[in-house]
Amino acid sequence: MRINDKRRSNKISNLQFASIVTGVALTINSIGLVLYQQQNRENTKQIAKKVNQSTPSPSLPPLPLVSHLPLADNSQLTYNITTAPHFTESKQLQNIVDEIVDFTKDKQFPIKPLSITLINLDNAEYAGYQQEKFRYPASVVKLFWMVYLYAQIEKGILSEADFTRSLDEMIKKSDNEAASKILDKITKTQYHKNIQGEEYKKWKNDRLQVNQYFQQAGYKEINVSQKTFPIPYLNLSMPKGSEFKLRDNPQQPIRNQISTQQVARLLYEVDKKQSVSATSSNKMQKLLTIDSHTRNTKKDDKSTDEFNSVRGFLSEDLPNDIRFRGKAGWTSDSRNDAAIISTPDGKVAYILVVFADDSSYAEDWKIFPQISHLVFERMKKKEKSGFHQI
Repeated sequence: MRINDKRRSNKISNLQFASIVTGVALTINSIGLVLYQQQNRENTKQIAKKVNQSTPSPSLPPLPLVSHLPLADNSQLTYNITTAPHFTESKQLQNIVDEIVDFTKDKQFPIKPLSITLINLDNAEYAGYQQEKFRYPASVVKLFWMVYLYAQIEKGILSEADFTRSLDEMIKKSDNEAASKILDKITKTQYHKNIQGEEYKKWKNDRLQVNQYFQQAGYKEINVSQKTFPIPYLNLSMPKGSEFKLRDNPQQPIRNQISTQQVARLLYEVDKKQSVSATSSNKMQKLLTIDSHTRNTKKDDKSTDEFNSVRGFLSEDLPNDIRFRGKAGWTSDSRNDAAIISTPDGKVAYILVVFADDSSYAEDWKIFPQISHLVFERMKKKEKSGFHQI
């Protein structure tokens, strides 16, 4: 019995030894696998730093990195005009604006949410109604991103070739994906699901440089730093992550704010080739142009496949030969439009900006075309009368 016990004991010891050896081998292999995976992940991260990590949109590819261009500090950019142009108040134009307000009131629309600016391009006369009131601009904000982008292109910070399609998508189709990518590039920011501390402070400072650019030129208290939604390629139907954090207080979120006076000034400076350069201004005017063929095609188009900047907006009821350059914005609670409008001979030329912060305007497809038609008829009559304010 003792001999058998001893043999059995030896067999158990051998088995235990084998188990230990096997366990050590497995442990070593596991450690090696973990180290390999960690190294592989590090290599992946290094590669990812060299490429654009944004998820491509089905309709619009991600903007390429502009690594071949020298880095520059956006904060050194300055707007061409340091103070607002000198506009002269006009009683005659004010009569036109007052007539618009009365007309709108007669149509049973609220006038408290309404803002209007009208500028005669011939002599820089102007008039307005609540034109200094800050309102949410919707997609009209994309005008400012376009100007800021061209300022960087002029300085060699960004390459125009990288933005040809995106600019067209952002301005002509009011595409939020293109706008999101452009805003990221011109502010050197990108969306973060979770960002805190010093990293967020730098991110916020970079994004707010677009405000600083215009504020230093006299666009006081303007805010054009918030993206427009939804943004499909980021899977954002509303602000989240860094975009939500930028809004500060959820109960009273910070939103884009622009006055019709500021939008009219920007269009005036684009028209007069002062906002960036003559070359860039011509390109921006071309982007803003809605030709007669497009107006005829879109004025009765009720499709919801893409944003329609004609039906329900300022260009719809104007004559076919009118030159129209503008940018519209629309939400369920607002309808906005901003345009440079002129006859072929240039004798009638003016800027009209209308913001209406109320769902009654958003849901109506006639009021903005009617306002625009009224203004055009009055401006045409004004030109024929030969009257100029002294």
